[in-house]
Amino acid sequence: MSRLIIRFRLHGILPRAFLCISLLLAVGVAVSTAYAAKGEDEYKAGQEAESRQDYDGALSQYEKALEADPANVQFIVAVQRVRFQAGQLHVERGHKLRAQGNLQEALTEYEMAAATDPSNPAARQEVGRTRALIEAQQQAAPPSEEAIPPVEEALGPPQLEPLSREPINLRVTNDAKVVFTTIGRLAGVNVLFDPDYTAQRVTVELNNVTLEEALDQVALLTKTFWKALTRNTILVIPDTAVKRREQEQQVIKTFYLSNTITPQELTEVVTAIRTLLETRRIQQINSMNAIIIRDTPDKVTLAEKIIRDVDKAKPEVVVDAAVMEVRRDKAQQLGLAPNIQVSASWPQSKIGEVSTNNISITLPSAQLNALLSDSHTRILQRPEIRASDGQKATLRIGDRIPIATGSFQPGIGGAVVSPLVQTQFQYTDVGVNLDITPKVHENSEITLKVRVEISAVTQQVDIGGIKQPIIGQRVIEHDIRLREGEINILGGIFQQQKVETVSGIPGLSQIPLLRYLFSNVSDNIAEDEILIVLQPHVVRRLDITALNRTTLDVGTENAVRLRTGQHASEESPSGQPGPSNPAQSPGPGPRLRLPTPTSLPQAGETFELPLEVENAREMSSAALEIAYDSRVLRLVRVASGSFLGQGNQPVAVVERAEETSGKTSVTLSRPPNSGGVSGGGTLAVFIFQANQPGTTPLQITPARDGNPSNQRLPLEGAQATITVREKSLN
Repeated sequence: MSRLIIRFRLHGILPRAFLCISLLLAVGVAVSTAYAAKGEDEYKAGQEAESRQDYDGALSQYEKALEADPANVQFIVAVQRVRFQAGQLHVERGHKLRAQGNLQEALTEYEMAAATDPSNPAARQEVGRTRALIEAQQQAAPPSEEAIPPVEEALGPPQLEPLSREPINLRVTNDAKVVFTTIGRLAGVNVLFDPDYTAQRVTVELNNVTLEEALDQVALLTKTFWKALTRNTILVIPDTAVKRREQEQQVIKTFYLSNTITPQELTEVVTAIRTLLETRRIQQINSMNAIIIRDTPDKVTLAEKIIRDVDKAKPEVVVDAAVMEVRRDKAQQLGLAPNIQVSASWPQSKIGEVSTNNISITLPSAQLNALLSDSHTRILQRPEIRASDGQKATLRIGDRIPIATGSFQPGIGGAVVSPLVQTQFQYTDVGVNLDITPKVHENSEITLKVRVEISAVTQQVDIGGIKQPIIGQRVIEHDIRLREGEINILGGIFQQQKVETVSGIPGLSQIPLLRYLFSNVSDNIAEDEILIVLQPHVVRRLDITALNRTTLDVGTENAVRLRTGQHASEESPSGQPGPSNPAQSPGPGPRLRLPTPTSLPQAGETFELPLEVENAREMSSAALEIAYDSRVLRLVRVASGSFLGQGNQPVAVVERAEETSGKTSVTLSRPPNSGGVSGGGTLAVFIFQANQPGTTPLQITPARDGNPSNQRLPLEGAQATITVREKSLN
């Protein structure tokens, strides 16, 4: 409530008029003050809630303020800003809950986000996706975000499923049609022949081979190829270019790349596939960072391997750079400077009456100088640069100095003309300019393409009425190859200045040796040297798996074909091992592997340690226990690797840390009913921080907590030794 007190004295003839005017002014001020205060209390309450990141409460207060004063622009902006923040906060909470498997709670958060900010499309999308996951979980069916469109009902190429997987043993000389038909009967497969097939007589001897191997060997002898029409029917076709174009099975697949970031990189991948596989029907989609391929199943599978091999996250390097200017000044004074005093007294008489009695000379008075001064000055710049492999990182520390370019307009006929007429200015970076392009090699060595420039304005000159700076430069540009963590010092930018000053008795000060008795000699030496210290660290390595290094059989020049061993490990109807290896036991079980650290982290440094899994089969989750010395290391967080995330599936990561004991339990899992994955790859990435120098064993073992995935897949643990070194370049 506003109160206005007016004290005045009225003199004159109209006191009542003045009183009325004053009262009207008081009422107007009170009304305007009350109007300006509309919604202010609610607005301030909203600001306090927003500072606490209570965006729901802040939105409620701002909406009340806006209701009190709908025309207040400040209130309108506050409501719109906080509405977005509140909706985004609920979306992030929903992401965390869904990753933990709490689908119903996550749905509640997404619905609150959609209600709070109806303009947020992500909230509406997540509501639909989470509802589909809940329905799929209740029905025990694969998740579907929306109604199944017709394309989801499309089938892939038919897979041959013979009635028998017994090994085939056959020795026969007969017509090729009879041989094909006999092999088909042994496996319970129907054999059809292309109308253009021409029969020929062949001799075949097959011992303990699979159905596919038997068909391939006979097809090689008869210059034919076969394809599966259904799960128990094949078609034998003459092997000609025309027939392959007409009859070879075609599939289409879209690959979404994750690590290529430019159209040029995507073009390189497409060119590699087209060149190696002679694939004609391939199209890159730059807007989606995708590649679409239509070709035979074998070629598409090989193209997928090529994409997996080259679509890798680029290594990243952090370079600690120290730019130092070391200045050394020496000043030396040495000598004996005689001090001769001559005095004269003049009588009051004439000058001609002056005699030697009126002049006196005082000898010897001398000053012995022996002084040496030595000074050191260090100016240090300590930037830290992070760059991706092959990408240039630029650092500029200093000022941008304008330099006049173009034409000048001098004065004509004594007229005063501005020197800035028709003059252009170009800005130059002055200071410490650092350009580094790293290249990480597989053996953890790093090549650095370095350009270091240290420049400064030394003086200015007047050119055409404009003061132009004179810039002194010192530049180093070269390529170096270092081990990770190796320190390299670049020097050689050196300046030296020497000044000698002699003061003393003329003539005597020029005599060698005696000069120090009759003069004072001063030597000043100034040395200025620039040193650049570089120390690279790899913070992300190229994730190359055993599958990337695998050599594959791809057939012949004219017939690219992928030979797989998928039937060798299958069980026959009798329950015995597969026909190609009847006496062998199943391969080794899944195991974990920690790569050997190639460099030693220093105290205070954060580093990543990937955990690999090998020989996994249908793995959908993994529960792990990590043990280490908490005095030496601290586990910052655990990130999911690419292995469990195959098929663009989100991976939930749950951590339970016991920092005092140095043990942490981690569970990684795919969404329910999303199926398992097989093979090998990066299971998880552990981000550690080195606390203090020392050595600690690091052990990662499967947690025996009743997790059905771990009971079905007994993982073999992994261990490594981590050594933390002293922090360098202090």
